[in-house]
Amino acid sequence: MTDHHATPGSGAVVRQALRSRPLRRVLVAYFIFGTAEMATWVAILVWAYGRGGATAAGAMAFIQLVPATLVAPLGAVLGDRMRRNQALALGYATQSVTMAATGIALALDAPFAVCAVFAAAAASAVTLTRPVHNAILPDIAESPGELTAGNSATGTVEGVAGFLGPALSGVLLLLWGPGAVFMVMAAALASSAALTVRLHVARAEVTSGRVGMLASAAEGFREISHDAGAATLVFLVAAQSVIMGMLDILIVVLALDTLGMSDSGPGLLTSALGIGAVIGGAASVVLMGRRKLTPALAVGIVVTGVPLALIGLTSTVGVAATMLVVSAVGLAFTLVTGRTLLQRSVSSDILARIFGIQEALMMAGLALGVVAAPILINLFGTQGAFLVAGLFLPVLGLASLTQIRTLDTRAELPTQDVAMLAALPLFSPLPQRALEQLARSIVDVRLAADHVVIQEGELGDSFYVIRSGDLLVSKAGEPIRTLGEGESFGEIALLRAIPRTATVTAVTDVQLAVLDRDDFLLAVMGTPRSLVVADQVIDGHLGQTSPEDTAS
Repeated sequence: MTDHHATPGSGAVVRQALRSRPLRRVLVAYFIFGTAEMATWVAILVWAYGRGGATAAGAMAFIQLVPATLVAPLGAVLGDRMRRNQALALGYATQSVTMAATGIALALDAPFAVCAVFAAAAASAVTLTRPVHNAILPDIAESPGELTAGNSATGTVEGVAGFLGPALSGVLLLLWGPGAVFMVMAAALASSAALTVRLHVARAEVTSGRVGMLASAAEGFREISHDAGAATLVFLVAAQSVIMGMLDILIVVLALDTLGMSDSGPGLLTSALGIGAVIGGAASVVLMGRRKLTPALAVGIVVTGVPLALIGLTSTVGVAATMLVVSAVGLAFTLVTGRTLLQRSVSSDILARIFGIQEALMMAGLALGVVAAPILINLFGTQGAFLVAGLFLPVLGLASLTQIRTLDTRAELPTQDVAMLAALPLFSPLPQRALEQLARSIVDVRLAADHVVIQEGELGDSFYVIRSGDLLVSKAGEPIRTLGEGESFGEIALLRAIPRTATVTAVTDVQLAVLDRDDFLLAVMGTPRSLVVADQVIDGHLGQTSPEDTAS
């Protein structure tokens, strides 16, 4: 996708994007969320380890991940059936409540099973955020460049939170214990809810609330099952989670057995992943202005895998840490690229559900990776396990690129059509994402001179923009005015649900850009400012009796 606006340098675009109040608030809320997610994950595993050693910690991880995997695609439905800022705030509020409850249970030294139930509820609530956050960015971005900047900033935020969350958890654990970690994070997430609940987010479509949650989630699965490119990309991101799950175990073995580090070694090496994630998120700003993202995705996949494949051969802490940083750079870069590609190519009305499916697969991937790592170590040793982990993603990813390229083709932006629609008063208030989606809905029609395009008194089913040629507007057989290139007609019958108020006939051969009734109404009626403009335009047309009337 190429931004149709003037393209300044990458740093300037990021700074400009972060001046956007909605984007800034969403990113701050997401940073708090990421920090809370990592801090509470560490705290509950430390608590479980203290209760029953590695077996109890593993059981606690599994207990949290399984229900989270099931909840993610259902929870993401909220992002497609209500205003996304409200869905985002609801997710943060739910996390705040469930984390507070978990913190109280931990502070009261409740039985393991009770704490596990509350922790599983909190982990399930965590899955409500990422799908909606990823889906809301196109709604608040004002240009393709700003969307990429928002995704890049998201990647950076994830990296910083991944580094800060465990560190903050360690401090709170030392001072007040695991219950305090959950209660402090609960309070922080309440502020995330406050930051997002009142945001104005223009949406061109909201799925009917009368459709059941299960039916809405199933629709997301049906859509992705018919979209090979999107399905491949979603599964590829899930494959990255398998690698992350493996690393939870492999890093411990590498630090303690291979490198002979102290007990702090696993934490030090894991922090290298956080540093790499920050660098990779920041580096993804180079994606701005790129029309094709598949090559960048391929680079990210290779950079993720190759260092891991080689890391088992090293016996030096510095080299191992460097390899982990480089791999994390590739991982973060791949995540941002994949997220941007899905946002560009998947219809907005199901976007949150697609990200919800991805979230579920990521949770399942983490669990699979944790289980697979010890098996690989037993079969192939530490070096062999790292080799398998490192080659897994590149082999899978490079074999999938042909399918993923179809998303690049679909995501190509019809910049001229976007500009044409943005020039019309009815559509000028629409956000960039809505304009892009509307432009992709255009059907071109060529008609010969004397062809009647719409007939007075008929029901309306289309909206028209004139690409070239002239048309005559008439009422009751009386000529009123001529329409030419760049002008539009047909909106009154669609918005007021009344018969056509005039006849429009081609004077010359004409080329028209045609929008279906449903696409037109979803765009205009989903944006309050467009509705105001539409009412003003229609009231002006219907109140005119002079030859200045416009046909609709």
